[in-house]
Amino acid sequence: MPFQYTLANLLAGDPNALAVMFVDDAGEMVEMATSEYEVFDVKVVAAYLGIYLRQTASAVEAAGLGQPKTLHIQHEAAHLHLTTLPDGYYLVLAQKTPALPARARRNLERAMDELERELFPK
Repeated sequence: MPFQYTLANLLAGDPNALAVMFVDDAGEMVEMATSEYEVFDVKVVAAYLGIYLRQTASAVEAAGLGQPKTLHIQHEAAHLHLTTLPDGYYLVLAQKTPALPARARRNLERAMDELERELFPK
């Protein structure tokens, strides 16, 4: 699959990266790359992030603010950076603490652009 290279580059390009997840609109893992976690654990995180994204989207839309594009969850052990893709897909970068959120966003945007060109041509 052509997007595996994009995920591997995102993981390798960030020294704080723990995992990268490409997830569908149902919260199911399409593909992942990880350096520290078991596959099952990453799948569980991805599913819960889908729930958080849908709940956040509902709240943001109800407030008349449109659709959220990114979500950042900070935990004492990790940062989770999520960005939305077309058709309900999303991309997640998990970083260990301390994280560099601006770098994560920039790297996610680059990966998102690659995935959109490969998988969601206009």
